[in-house]
Amino acid sequence: MKALIRKDLAFYNMQVVLLALSFVYIFKKYTLFSGNQVTAFLLFAVGVFFWLNRNHSLQRPQNIKIPYSFIPVFLLFFWFAYIGIFGKFDVSSIVFHLQMGAGGGFLSGFYKPVFRYLGSFLLFAVAFVLLLNLDKRFLRLDRALCVPLLLVNPMFWGMGNYWIADNPQDDRLLSAYQEPGRPVLATKTPKNLIVLYAESMKRTLGNIAHGDYSFAEMNRLAKQGLEFAGVRQVENTGWSMAGFVTSQCGMPLQPFGLLSHNMFNEKKDFYTGIDCLSDILGGNQYHTEFIDGGDHNFAGMAPFLKTHQFSAASGLAEHNKIAGDYRNDWGLYDDTLLSIAADRVRDLTQKPKPYMLSIATIGAHFPTGNPTRSCAEANIRQGLPEILYAVKCSGYEIERFVETLRREGLLQNTLLVIVSDHLMMKAEFDEALNAEDRMNYLVVLGDDIAPATITRDAAMFDVMPTVLDLLGFELNKQRAGLGVSLLSEHKTLAEQYGYSQLNEFITNDTLLAHKAWLDSKSQSIVALQ
Repeated sequence: MKALIRKDLAFYNMQVVLLALSFVYIFKKYTLFSGNQVTAFLLFAVGVFFWLNRNHSLQRPQNIKIPYSFIPVFLLFFWFAYIGIFGKFDVSSIVFHLQMGAGGGFLSGFYKPVFRYLGSFLLFAVAFVLLLNLDKRFLRLDRALCVPLLLVNPMFWGMGNYWIADNPQDDRLLSAYQEPGRPVLATKTPKNLIVLYAESMKRTLGNIAHGDYSFAEMNRLAKQGLEFAGVRQVENTGWSMAGFVTSQCGMPLQPFGLLSHNMFNEKKDFYTGIDCLSDILGGNQYHTEFIDGGDHNFAGMAPFLKTHQFSAASGLAEHNKIAGDYRNDWGLYDDTLLSIAADRVRDLTQKPKPYMLSIATIGAHFPTGNPTRSCAEANIRQGLPEILYAVKCSGYEIERFVETLRREGLLQNTLLVIVSDHLMMKAEFDEALNAEDRMNYLVVLGDDIAPATITRDAAMFDVMPTVLDLLGFELNKQRAGLGVSLLSEHKTLAEQYGYSQLNEFITNDTLLAHKAWLDSKSQSIVALQ
């Protein structure tokens, strides 16, 4: 108590307490202890410091000092915040969103945790600056720890490795790329194609607690069609835009920002050197369309749709009047979106052209999801935890959509592909999900598709050639992009190299990324032999 009673240490001690409290939120997130337990532990540590400091005389710096450690400490707080919100630090995702812009989606649904982390850092900053100028020991500590704090930050090494990986000699991914070109459609009656992206609805959600009920609708749909088990998430495919691009363009979403070093100006085009599904189908007289409930200014969606010649596209801006004030942080609820999508299918079915309609839902978006009003009215929660209720609701809306199309005969001569855009990011059941062999959901329904399950090691870029194969296109060795049709006997890259080595190829690549971003589609590429 001696140190606490001394008036000359009162302000100093208050800053020590505030400094300790600034770490409470982070410690709580990364230990198994409650907030109260963490607070008690840190206050105990502060008490020990007070006792050891009881006879200390303050030795202040002669001039006002600014901490050298602000930047490394901020980067540590940023890393903790990113992991705490998203579950995994993803350099490629950060670089991509810096390059393509985050307008219309940045921080949506994450205000509270972001402000808590930012508040923790500001509390640390104020307390540490004051202590630095009250006690030379903190000044020496700041100077001594500045570089070590930077070196122990996984973010520093992640960004460093990303930069070092810029190796123009590493052509392994480029050599594996098969230019799809303009494949021949070997049928006189082209099939329509509906690609339904089920936000975060990975296949393994059915394996955890409550899975039999929360994932029942998705399991029922899987039993009605051709299910592909074993589609795992590889590098640069782990967020929504990456899932769309990888499955439609046959290669991961390689970021452009660091590849160009100083070219961080917002790009107006997207993967100009790559032919995607919309390019191939558009070249075969298909109407191509993308519908989602979000803002197309977010994450490069607008330039992707424009570059790859979608006949039509619509998002929040086009459907805002229909939604009114019934919206979530990201845009339209799934019941609104799928009702609009069903109307588009009705319209497109009446047209003479075959069509490809891509639809992206948002219902199971982490951390808590966006359950719909329709699900609340149907009373399907039945005590489910928040995120699993969102999963249940998303499956409920998707199954209703499929049943509506079937009932009205709108699935005749049509392939309906239901695929998760990526694995679920950090949510309440992270530990249980990580204990499973995490796989994406991929099911194809159609009037001539017999129910079956095909189990193969695969990645999301195998979706494009598989879909083209099912539509009746003749592909060179049943390959397109980095993918191979999962109906063929040819090995996927995951089967040839394993996921660890495949991820290494993707991480170290710059040549295929340069082709995708900087070349034109007319240029040829070396095919996998």
